[in-house]
Amino acid sequence: MYYSVLENKTFLVRLEKGEKVISSIKEFCKKLDIKNALFMGLGSIEDPTLAHYNVNSKKYKEKALPGIFEATSLVGNAALFESEPLIHGHINLSDDEMRSFGGHLVEATVSATMELMVQDLRSSKMKKYDERIGLKLFELDEHL
Repeated sequence: MYYSVLENKTFLVRLEKGEKVISSIKEFCKKLDIKNALFMGLGSIEDPTLAHYNVNSKKYKEKALPGIFEATSLVGNAALFESEPLIHGHINLSDDEMRSFGGHLVEATVSATMELMVQDLRSSKMKKYDERIGLKLFELDEHL
């Protein structure tokens, strides 16, 4: 993994062939002590595992997609959960027939490169497990 610091605590990050996408973002946040961040990226990945959350069963259904894909859009956030970075990313990808797939990115391996913009939000909002819907959600101060 390589990175450069841009303005306003924004980082340009490049993942290398063979690196794991979600694990690498988590490692980046840990090493630079980033507690809350937004990220977006694109690149080439292989053998991704995607997931879809069913709010009624409160369970994720995972699907492994063998092969090499273009990551046409990766967006997500990082927050602290039980003192560790929790990476939440959604991805859209396409195969060599230009068919699209999308969902929650569980993990994928970089097949060529993955370019990311990571914006450190300079905050330390935590996520907490919400029993009502079964997800880890930001603990926020205000309610409308």
